[in-house]
Amino acid sequence: MFLQFLYSQSPMSFEKYMNFCLYHPEYGYYAQGNLPGKRGDFVTSPCIHKVFGATVSLQILEIYEILEKPKKFVIVESGAGQGYLALDILTYLVQKGFYFNYWIIEPFQKIKTIQKETLKDFQSYVNWFKSINEIPEFKGVFLSNELFDAFPVHLIEKQNNELKEIWIEVKKDGTIKEFLKKLNNFEIFERVKPYFYSWKDGYRTEVCTQVENFYKALSQKLKEGAIITIDYGYPRADYYIPERNRGTLLCYYHHKVIENPYFKPGEIDMTAHVDFTLLKEMGEKYNFLNIGFTQQGSFLVSLGIEKVLYEVSKGNWKDIEALKFLVFPEGLGSSHWVLIQGRFSNPPKTLKGFLLSNRLYLLK
Repeated sequence: MFLQFLYSQSPMSFEKYMNFCLYHPEYGYYAQGNLPGKRGDFVTSPCIHKVFGATVSLQILEIYEILEKPKKFVIVESGAGQGYLALDILTYLVQKGFYFNYWIIEPFQKIKTIQKETLKDFQSYVNWFKSINEIPEFKGVFLSNELFDAFPVHLIEKQNNELKEIWIEVKKDGTIKEFLKKLNNFEIFERVKPYFYSWKDGYRTEVCTQVENFYKALSQKLKEGAIITIDYGYPRADYYIPERNRGTLLCYYHHKVIENPYFKPGEIDMTAHVDFTLLKEMGEKYNFLNIGFTQQGSFLVSLGIEKVLYEVSKGNWKDIEALKFLVFPEGLGSSHWVLIQGRFSNPPKTLKGFLLSNRLYLLK
């Protein structure tokens, strides 16, 4: 059925195809209740150990104090998966005597049902919304862990010293073929222009153009507070290096990485690394201060994850191994980055999460 739908929409840009595959309200990957995590197609930090969410809570509490402890302080999360991060944050905060409202943006009913089960002990604190446009204005923190990597991307390729965009054609028998089309999107060309001339013919990469609309909507909702973004990606200068000649697009199917985005459309998860320079630029455009940028390992250690581990667990060897996976480069410590942006009447010079390292200078 989904292939028939794609056939009816053919031909289309790869970005449109990726959008359908992930977000179609009936046939899309997420509409079917598929989730990242231990039971899904890849593992995220909140699935590793509850110490991750507990440690992030310490950064949230510092922001709460900078805002002078407003009566209505809200945590908003988008891309909440099973709800494990929300669960671990709420558990830790309530144990410390903090009772904040927690809003989850979740457009898909099947995923919302899973989140409600995960958060059944905190139902009085949690509200759900279908989109960022539905949430009221708030003071607090907008939090995401592996959200922007799931935004659909344009695929582009250099051919004969020109930049082309990948489009796809879906045949009646369900086969999918790529073809190249002249790039007509000025925004895309401007973004990669400084790097284009160092690429060889055949160089392929991605550009995401949906981030701006998200920041624009968020800027109308977050009156004062911070945006905490945790994701895998690169500063732009690293993203578009000549050696990365096949881009970063990856697909996941039953815990396995596959490189073919046309394998089982709607049944595979599709991701591309985040251009963190773009997030910085969007922050500046929509009047958010860029406060800090560092790798996940440094961020968690700066906040005292070792101490938190013994608060939330017995600290046995499994707990220690989980901490290592979250912090060490061999795990998620260097692949994932943390960017914090904010809007404050009294802006902080830095935050506790950046005590060991602040590499904001990389986001040129």
